[in-house]
Amino acid sequence: SVVNVLTFVHAMMQDFRWELFLIDPVIFILWTFTAACILLWGRGVFCGWLCPFGALQELINEAARKLKIRQFELPFAVHERLWAIKYIILLLLFGISLESLATAERFAEVEPFKTAITLKFDRQWWFVLYAAILLIINIFTRKVYCRYICPLGAALAIPTKLKLFDWLKRRKDCGNPCKLCAIECEIQAIHPDGHINHNECHYCLDCQMTYHNERKCPPLVAKNKKRQRAAKQEAGQIPVVQIESQA
Repeated sequence: SVVNVLTFVHAMMQDFRWELFLIDPVIFILWTFTAACILLWGRGVFCGWLCPFGALQELINEAARKLKIRQFELPFAVHERLWAIKYIILLLLFGISLESLATAERFAEVEPFKTAITLKFDRQWWFVLYAAILLIINIFTRKVYCRYICPLGAALAIPTKLKLFDWLKRRKDCGNPCKLCAIECEIQAIHPDGHINHNECHYCLDCQMTYHNERKCPPLVAKNKKRQRAAKQEAGQIPVVQIESQA
């Protein structure tokens, strides 16, 4: 939860004590692992591979696609501007926490994790309705909450700038002219010019599967076709053999 982030920031600003974080060893281990992954690869490891609400959204949307339910994607210009919402929510929660961390924790119910995962929808109807609306929207477009609302994702994106490794490969053709990965990216984390926004990337690695696929990646397909044409031309030529004259 973003509450854990706010608690950690306040502890750093005031009197940091390890025992505060060791009350729940499992959460401590999870956050230690997440912090290490952020420094190595960015936020995508947690958001794409560990977040249970993100997994729930993935399963629901995948089922919707199997059932041929129509999917909708926002124009990139609109999508890019909506990214700011989660950062605004994070800043508001941080501002509230400066006055009262307990009050910030109540407003942190913008996260549906407690309702959907911890309490399994067994709480007041308005919390259940909120989580249900997010999941229903997710039927028609993938991970709306993660992309535009999640303050925890925003908090994890900030230190992503410090990541040590960039293992997501790109070519000079990516974005110009090839836009296949940008079209296929499930959360639109690839800009039209081809570069990956690591603050938004969930490390699904679909773009890397395409990058190495010689039958799917357009630059590789074009390169292979050129190589095959050259091989055919070379095979069709009659070899010239020099015959030495005999005296």
